[in-house]
Formats: sequence, C-alpha cells, structure tokens
Amino acid sequence: MRQEKTILVDHIQTILDESNNFFLISYMGLNVSQLEELKTELKANEATLQVHKNTLIKKAAEGKPYSDLSNLELTGGTAIVCGSGEPADVAKTIKKFAKANEVVSFKAAFVDGEVLDAETSVTVADMLTKDQARAQLLGLLNQVPTSLVRVLNEKAATIVYVLNAIVEKNK
Repeated sequence: MRQEKTILVDHIQTILDESNNFFLISYMGLNVSQLEELKTELKANEATLQVHKNTLIKKAAEGKPYSDLSNLELTGGTAIVCGSGEPADVAKTIKKFAKANEVVSFKAAFVDGEVLDAETSVTVADMLTKDQARAQLLGLLNQVPTSLVRVLNEKAATIVYVLNAIVEKNK
C-alpha cells in the first residue's frame, strides 16, 4: 500500500478508535451547502462527519473491535459520523436530516462495542438516551413507595375520621 494510503488508514483508525460510537452513512447527492448543514447539526450533538473511501474504511477496520465492517458491502460515497455524545442523539440527527434529504441513509454503525447493519442502525434513533432511561427508571422506582404511602395515609385518615365521629357522637 502506498504511503499516502497508509497515513489515511491510520487517520481513519484513530478517529474510529477515539469515538465512543460511529455511523457510516450514504451522502452522495447532497450539495455542499446541504453537507455543511448536516455537519452543523451533527456538531450540536458532539459529532463530526468525515468522508473517506470505502476501501480505506474497510482496511482501517481490520483487526479492530469493529472489524466486522470490513465484511460489509460498502458502495457509493460513505461518510463516517463519529460522536462522543449519546449515540441515540446522533442517530436522531441523521434520521431527521435523511427525512428531508432522501439521499442520506444509514449503512452501518458501531454502538456499545457492537457493529450494526443498516436496518439496525436506524433503530438507534428510536432508543432512549441514557439520561432518559435513568429518568424513567427513577420515576418507576419512586412510583411504588409513593403509592404505598398514599394507601397507608388513606387507611390512617379513615381511622381518624371514625374516631372523630365517635368523639362527636359522645359529646
């Protein structure tokens, strides 16, 4: 492999290794302003977009935790969207942009140590973020003691009403 390609492969490996998660997307057909718009939206979610050749992406994946990418059939232009934030937020941004720009689509993803195919990558956008999941769990955990206190309070209030009625009757 030529030295230039080796440098590019090393660069791709570095950005993928340093990323908590990444998505491979199709972008062919976007004009420059649309691509810049997508980059701006991704930046708001702590993600970046870089365009690389499919063969170099596959070469960079060899021997890495995301080595299954080298087995994928990547065709057309591929952009790597790397993020350090929540994968669901990044996926939601891509999915929302893809609705307005049909040429954008998911090709694959690497989330939580697992390589996902195109179809599964889209479902990441429907996942809750970790903060949302924690909030739901906390709400669920708080619901049980709150209900218990409410039931006990109703029983105690009933007893107080009965005692007050007896006291009033005996006056």
